[in-house]
Amino acid sequence: MNTVATIHSTSGCKRFDHPECEIRVSSPAIPEVDIAWLLGFIESYIASGARLSIGETMQIGWMLVRIEEGSAGALRLTEPDMRSFPVHFIDSVDRTLLHLRNQNDVVRSLSLATDPLFPSLRQSAVVHLNYKHANSVSMKREVADGLSSGWVISDTQDLAGLRDPARFLTTSLYQLGLDRPELIKFFALPPMLEVSIDNGRTRVCGPNGALSLVPGSYLSELNRRMIQGGS
Repeated sequence: MNTVATIHSTSGCKRFDHPECEIRVSSPAIPEVDIAWLLGFIESYIASGARLSIGETMQIGWMLVRIEEGSAGALRLTEPDMRSFPVHFIDSVDRTLLHLRNQNDVVRSLSLATDPLFPSLRQSAVVHLNYKHANSVSMKREVADGLSSGWVISDTQDLAGLRDPARFLTTSLYQLGLDRPELIKFFALPPMLEVSIDNGRTRVCGPNGALSLVPGSYLSELNRRMIQGGS
């Protein structure tokens, strides 16, 4: 599998007296269209009058990327390594783009016409004490409020403890992503939806009951593979 890193750069920032911006991509799973989108997003951001400076951060999807010094006067986008706490930034945008695509694809999988609502990894989530190891979980999103992402993660096998506040704690959304990376793809679902995950199978419900999945969509295919025993 090809894992050779490639450097991609904007080309229109200098028109606004701003350094060009570079991104480093290593994963072959990232399509060229996503790379082109990110470069275009950066150029549009600069064209709007914004400026990027070394050491500051900007949000892309749910991720925060940090601006660092690149080559030949350019700026370089770096991302959290999704391994360390506190956050450690690395020279890559692989996870930023993979998470962004997965989160968009989850929302597009639903028969309900809705848009993604990206939280920030800086925001918090309420989680069951057993959230790290629970095989069956419920993810409910309430309306985000300040530092809260609105997400509440329950262990559905702890029936007696579902209404016991002492069985829940607050953690950062970033820490939740470190501990349960397979849940990250759901983070951009809007409020008033509930995701039930039982041994890998996914069900999404709205205020009026279960939502059907678009045939051939991302979530539909993930469920089909689980039924067939695939990875």
